[in-house]
Amino acid sequence: MFQRSLTIDGRGISVPLPPPSLYDAPKQSVDVVVMLDGEGDLSPGSELHIVDNEGELSHMVELDDASSGQSQTIEGLAVDLTLNCLELWLVDGDYESEHALYRAQIADDGQSIETVAGCE
Repeated sequence: MFQRSLTIDGRGISVPLPPPSLYDAPKQSVDVVVMLDGEGDLSPGSELHIVDNEGELSHMVELDDASSGQSQTIEGLAVDLTLNCLELWLVDGDYESEHALYRAQIADDGQSIETVAGCE
């Protein structure tokens, strides 16, 4: 059984230099910090996949064995903060982790992002 998973915490998605109001410009280039959870080392060439099920984003990052038990930052992903559903999973050789769903939304202050597990 494959014992690896991906998670994003509450501050795992951010806009490097947000405009005065994200409500006025919800389509942003964001950075996503993904935690690689689980036991065992990853094989060189393991892949982290991110797809926005509500948008056009489809991105893959090839990981090396140094990424095991670490976080991985993916920079410059185009996301609409009013309509997105980010699906993440890890592929290590013939094994694929469970898929995790997250939604990035504009926080009440209008200048930061909240990350919510699930896409409901």
